[in-house]
Parts: sequence; C-alpha cells; structure tokens
Amino acid sequence: RLKQLDIPGIDLDQHFRPKGSALYVGPNGDDTAEGSREHPWRTLRHAAAQLRPGTVIYLMPGIYYGPVEIRTKATEQSPAALRAVAGQEVIVTYDEAFVQQQRARIAGLGEEGAFDVDGKELHYPSLITVAGSYVEISGLHLVGVRDRLPMNLYSESGISIAGGGGRGCRVLYNEIENTGHCGVKEMGHGGRGFLIEGNYIHDLGLTAHDHAIYLPADDVMVRRNLLLNAAGWGVHAYTEPKRLTISHNLIGGNAEDAVILGGSDCRVLNNIFYRDKQGGMFLFRRGCRTNRVANNIILEPTAFRFDSAGSDAPNDQPQGNVLDYNCIAGSANASSRFNPVGAHNIRSEPGLVDAARFDFRLQPGSPCIDAGDPMLGALYYGQAPDIGLHEAGGPLTYSTRFEGTDSSLSEFGLWSNNGIDWTPIRTRNGIAYGTQAGTNTGKYKFDDSYAH
Repeated sequence: RLKQLDIPGIDLDQHFRPKGSALYVGPNGDDTAEGSREHPWRTLRHAAAQLRPGTVIYLMPGIYYGPVEIRTKATEQSPAALRAVAGQEVIVTYDEAFVQQQRARIAGLGEEGAFDVDGKELHYPSLITVAGSYVEISGLHLVGVRDRLPMNLYSESGISIAGGGGRGCRVLYNEIENTGHCGVKEMGHGGRGFLIEGNYIHDLGLTAHDHAIYLPADDVMVRRNLLLNAAGWGVHAYTEPKRLTISHNLIGGNAEDAVILGGSDCRVLNNIFYRDKQGGMFLFRRGCRTNRVANNIILEPTAFRFDSAGSDAPNDQPQGNVLDYNCIAGSANASSRFNPVGAHNIRSEPGLVDAARFDFRLQPGSPCIDAGDPMLGALYYGQAPDIGLHEAGGPLTYSTRFEGTDSSLSEFGLWSNNGIDWTPIRTRNGIAYGTQAGTNTGKYKFDDSYAH
C-alpha cells in the first residue's frame, strides 16, 4: 500500500482524533453488553447504530457481516470513527444467509443483470453505506461476493457515500476486493468534501461500469491509493465533478483507462499510470475543462484520449486542460487542438528502480528528478518537484546563526522562515539575535533567509 508514501508537507496519519468514548466490537461479544474492551458488542450492524459524534468504535480481529448503514452526523470539532484495532485483520463481508436471500429473489438474467419475478432489476446493497458527515472508516478488509452472485449493474460496492452524506468523511487504509461493482462510490447524491486515502482497491467488477473509485462529487481528495485490476476505470470522475485532487496514486491493470475525467478545475498530479488496457487519461466531453494534469509518469498504450460524443462543434470538446510536465514513456497520444500536450512533457523512460516489481522510486540520474511543475504550490526537496510518486532525496537539517540590525522586535518576538513560525528569539541591547536549527522540508531547500 501507499499509506506510508512520503509527500512533503502532508502528514502520513490522516486519522481523526475524537475526544470522546472508545467502544469495541468482537466476534465473541454480545450486543447487549456495554461495548467496552472487556465486554464488547458482537455485530457490526449494532455497532454502526451506536456511533455518535466524538466516539471511536474499534473492531477487534475477526469476521463481521454487512450490509450496514452509518447515518452519524458528526462535525469537524467532534468527528466519529469506525476502525479496525491497529495492526489487526478485520474482514467485512456478506454472510451466507445474505447470499442465499439474494439468490432466492432472482427470477432470471438479462443484459442488465439479474431481475426479479416482476421483471425489475435487482440491486445488491453495499457492504458499508455512509450517509453521515465527518465519519472515518479505516483499516478494514472488505470482501465482496461478485463470484457468488450473478452480475448486477450498479450495485454491491465496498463503501458507498449516499443520501447527501460524505462531507468531511475519511475513507482510510482499507483493502477492498471482489465486489461486483465499485470499491468506493459516491452515489451522485450530492456528497462532497471527503478524503479517500491509503486504500488498496483491487480485482473487482464485472463490466466497464465497475470501477475502483466512482466519483461524481465535488471537492474530494483521492491520495496515496493503490487501484488495480478493476473491470472499468481506476478513477471514474464523471459526470462533471469540480475541484478534485487525484494525487500520488498508483493506478494500473484496469480494463479501461487509469482515470476518466469529465469535470472541471481538477488536479491530477504525481500519479503512476501503469499498464491499463486503454490508456492513462480519458478527457471526457464538454464538461472537462480547465483541469491540470502534471507530474505523472504514464506507462500506458496511450497517454491521453479525448471524447466529444462524435461532435466536431467546439463547445462539445474537452478544452482548456493543461497536460504538461508529465513523463510519457512509449505512449501514443490522441490529438486535440483544444487540449495541446505541453512542451515540458518528457518523452523517455522514467528511470525507475523496478516497475515490474512495483518499485517506482526514481534511480539517480532519472530525467524525472527536479522536472515537475514548480508552479503547483506543492512542497518538494530539490530545485523543482519530481515527476511521479516519490520525491527523491529528503528533508535537510541545518542551523542558522543570525544577528539583527534593527530593534523592531521585542524580547521573545517571533520570526518566520518562509511562513513557518520558529521559536521565540531573544534580543541583546534591543537587537535580535540567536541560533535557529530546524528541518527544511519545503521548496526552499537552500534558503535560510528570515523575514519578520
């Protein structure tokens, strides 16, 4: 997984830190118990119903059964979390009774999947549905039943964001596999403003409608995920989501492209696109505008594809998208006069340690080192950001000795180094002086200047 991937300036640990009760669920527990570590509850369904703002519910190692729905309306000041006990294997799946119940509803199979005795499509529920806010789901291993039930379009995802929920939620460090539809899906119900980070989502879906992540929502961050072998796309950002950030993911082996993007003002940065069957980026129709695709390593049959629904009209085209500062290795490009491929793209092998073994670190001398877009506002260790997942090098420590020449600072006044406040400095006869040591993890690698 990529949850330990170093991204300068971004904390590795994205867990919420609720200040309220810690409650527990265990395979040998009892739902009539108090929910303590010594006397845990038994079922995931019961635990989900007890989740309150400010609380954390821990799942002890074992197997638990969905489907469950979480409607907790927590807040930024008082979030809630449902998480595995750290370092333990917690599996969430469907039990045999659920599978048999779904099979009993099936009257036949058609092109759109299973249908019931009334000819209506059957829809299997997601393992976990989140219809609340500021809820964390983390550390779980979700296993679907795509190999045990007939294909059914648009159902049986791992985690669904539904009913307008999702604001402030975090889907962290889970493994999701073998679902019939998507790994994580916002249902198009108006959810927005959540984080999907550090997940391993793989080997799922049955048709091109089934994706690792389905994302029609605005203002979502997709970061540090490993998205492999979906029957559709790695990230399906459709229909017209706005202001997404899709960064530092490894997306590969999917039956369509790594990313389909139909929205606007999104950023697709520092990803690896690797051996997806169609290509890297699929820029989709007229809603795909003013996006920035930069600092990615693209190891695909086609780097960029475009779709305008067969229309030559300018207003129907993806346009105004910036496709620059990427490393494009051995890929062809579909052409688009509305989305020119930038002059700073590198067309060569990226110099990876061992892509076949999924080691995408840059070798010394890689053309991707210090070759990224320096105007993105991201922190980096060299003269410019690196292209790809890994920022070569690391933070440098230094010590700076300074003596001021004016007396505008009072005793213990604060100075800042490139916007970062340091410890109070002293004055001698009204003049600032001192020695400041620290770690520079940002873009100003050799700049120890101070301002106040």
